[in-house]
Amino acid sequence: MRFLFSALALAGTLLAAPVAARDDGRYANTDPKIKAWIKGLKSAASGQQGCCDVSDGHPPEAVWDMGNGRYRVMIEGKSYDVPDDAVITEPNRLGYAVVWFYWSHDERGKQPVIRCFMAGSGG
Repeated sequence: MRFLFSALALAGTLLAAPVAARDDGRYANTDPKIKAWIKGLKSAASGQQGCCDVSDGHPPEAVWDMGNGRYRVMIEGKSYDVPDDAVITEPNRLGYAVVWFYWSHDERGKQPVIRCFMAGSGG
């Protein structure tokens, strides 16, 4: 029983820990200027810490919702509103939409916390 409690406590600690940037080598050939630009991106939601790293951005299915006047992104098959303070307004040098988020686990279950969002060149 004590082992089960310890395992659950450890799992809870790991789930609550901040997610570190992960670069598994897929972006080794990315232009260093683009990498530096991405690392410098900030939104009001991300604060001084910035959005994250090249490998932390996800190209989502993103739409402008005319009904509520905000962006929505599809993450793992579910649609989520992008908070206004997460939207990056500077020109997108990548051309495609990117969302930076991490998973939060609370009483509502698994929810994405969107730190930054950059619309694609078409939106």
